Amino acid sequence: MNPNEITLEQANSITQSIVTKLGYPYQIFSTAASYQEVMNAYECAMQQGRQEGFTPILVPSDDVLEEYLGILKDDGYILEDTLKTELESGEELLQKYYESYTEDMTDLEEFTGVFDDKPAVIDRISAFQRYNYDRHTETIIETILFKVPTTKPWELVAYVPFGGWNECPCVEEMMAICKYWFEKHGAVPVTITHDVMEMRLPAPVAKQDSLQAAKEHFAFTPDRVYQCTQTGTLAEVAACIAVSDIWFFWWD
Repeated sequence: MNPNEITLEQANSITQSIVTKLGYPYQIFSTAASYQEVMNAYECAMQQGRQEGFTPILVPSDDVLEEYLGILKDDGYILEDTLKTELESGEELLQKYYESYTEDMTDLEEFTGVFDDKPAVIDRISAFQRYNYDRHTETIIETILFKVPTTKPWELVAYVPFGGWNECPCVEEMMAICKYWFEKHGAVPVTITHDVMEMRLPAPVAKQDSLQAAKEHFAFTPDRVYQCTQTGTLAEVAACIAVSDIWFFWWD
């Protein structure tokens, strides 16, 4: 056991409920854990999973996600049925969303924009961290590392379901999009909360392909442009994508 790994009995009630509702093998890291400790455990689980047939995912203790899992169960969500769904083309879904979100824009060229500043580099996972702005320090949220019984990374969003509200795609669409990105870029979900998903790639997307990827990120979650950039342009997202091996998605 890692130094700051705790038992289910030692975990908070939200963590206990999430673990109970999902039921997969798990490790739990306390708030005393370091970022590197959690990520080292994740890396070990990735290697172990290749041998034993599972895929890890990090799920911070999240009361909204815990509540949503209960709502899904009450609404009759059945994992097995979801996994049997014939998935649409993720590429076509993203194109459809992109066209829907941009059809009323009067100046698509301005929205695409030009970005000449130094791009933001996303090279760390952030969903299980909490930043203290007064002290300029980061602390760990109590976090569960689930060992999910699938070798298909795109199915993680069905095993730890979220979405289907506001502009956040439903689980089946999430699966289709994640499958498309895995096959095209090798992107694998690393964290899931009720409103955030982070994915990791073997390497950043090539610069010449980054604008298309930015369009797809916008289609997946418009807030990636509207609330997570300084310029409100696709070009800024593209510049970030071209230098980052982590993708961050957030739905307000």
